Amino acid sequence: MIDAGRKGRRSAGKNSLLKFAAMYGVSAILGMGVYYGYRFYCESNNSGFLKGTLVDGEDVYGMSADEVLQLIHDKYENSEIIITENENEDLRGNLSFYGYEIDREKLSGDLQTAASEQKNNENVLRSIFDRYECEIEARPQEKTEIFTKQVRADALEVARYPSQDACLYYDSQADALAIREEIQGNEITDQQLQDYVRDCIRQTLDSEDGLHRSFEFPWDLCEKPQIYRDDAGLVEKRDAVNEYAGAGLTYTFGDEKEEYDLMDLCDRFMEISGGKAQLSDEKIAAFVEELAAKYDTRYIERKFNSTLRGEITIKASRNDYGYTILKEDEAEQIREDIESRSHVTREPVYLEKNSWGNPYYLARNGTDDLAGTYIEVDLSAQHVWFYKNGEVYTECSCVSGDVTKDHGTQTGCFPLAYKESPSVLTGGNGEDEYETEVNYWMPFYEGQGLHDATWRYSFGGSIYKGNGSHGCVNIPLSAAEEIYEAVDTGTAIIIFY
Repeated sequence: MIDAGRKGRRSAGKNSLLKFAAMYGVSAILGMGVYYGYRFYCESNNSGFLKGTLVDGEDVYGMSADEVLQLIHDKYENSEIIITENENEDLRGNLSFYGYEIDREKLSGDLQTAASEQKNNENVLRSIFDRYECEIEARPQEKTEIFTKQVRADALEVARYPSQDACLYYDSQADALAIREEIQGNEITDQQLQDYVRDCIRQTLDSEDGLHRSFEFPWDLCEKPQIYRDDAGLVEKRDAVNEYAGAGLTYTFGDEKEEYDLMDLCDRFMEISGGKAQLSDEKIAAFVEELAAKYDTRYIERKFNSTLRGEITIKASRNDYGYTILKEDEAEQIREDIESRSHVTREPVYLEKNSWGNPYYLARNGTDDLAGTYIEVDLSAQHVWFYKNGEVYTECSCVSGDVTKDHGTQTGCFPLAYKESPSVLTGGNGEDEYETEVNYWMPFYEGQGLHDATWRYSFGGSIYKGNGSHGCVNIPLSAAEEIYEAVDTGTAIIIFY
């Protein structure tokens, strides 16, 4: 009986435990039901998006459509994409600056549609149990017109400069040629730049590290130099030309100069072959031709700005004053100068004097071979001006050759052959034969010249028509003396009607 009693008590205890467990389970189930029922109620009545909703990767749980729209707008407005170049900024702006914008109208519609579709029992339950997924795309799209306006090579902050090949240059300190290193430029086409920036924007949008990114300028897209400092041809040319190191040539044209250093001499006068630099007769001759074309002034049509009548023209055949470069002699002198390996300063080799030893010119300043000093004889005005260094030194009336007796004074431009004081002038034949002593004689053309005429009491007007000279230009004694004392042989005498 005792054993039976114990068995009965054990059975009663076991049943009590079962009853407790059953009661606890029911309570737990009821509790969970209340919990999830409450969540279902809340989610069903929530005006925001369900848990598990992502818009452009952003968790928008509980947010309204308008709030989501503002979130995405702010996200892209607060973006920043920077293009840098050697630590300097080229471009900086948010996606809107680059012309990338979301379609607010479309996104708003997509959000409203998604919000209404979420509010069914199935989606609410899936959201409660973390099995709901909803992703809405809001990626900004390019507005090409804005993008191409903002992204241009000429809009970059850093100045553009082209690539440059390595080249030879004259090193004045070494007095020889050296190699200037190549330069990698940063010029880029608009299309290349735009393609690169589009890729930067794509990487930024695809990145999980946010919308603040910096990119380095695409140097690999820029045009590369074609010749580098170690170019074999460049090195060979440098070494060959430096066999003439020290050579240089400076031409003087009055106050003006043309200077040619070793680099210039190489380009103008040398040929490189087999590692050697050779002076080229053809190149030297061509250079001398150019020099003569620029600086020869004798027997070339002359434009002259006269005192009373503006610009006049002296025919080439009557322009016996000026400079003529002796081309063969000049070419030989160039060769000699270069081979001397020294810097030579000189005038070109000119034809200086005629067969009588009279000069062809006085002075020049560049291509101007009058340089402000000349005698002007206006036969129509019967007047003479002596200009010295650009100023009127003296002037006077004159009497020129008698045109009624075919003794007219020769027009043209002639150098003053020489000066003589006193002098006896002879000429003519028969009744026209004469022998006249003058104080100041300044000849310019085949027996014609300027001189004093003490036998005359008046000058100018129309005296030369019927009572003129045999071709000379007669001037008063005082004027003749002034001119004679101040004028140099070779001075231009310009005579015209």
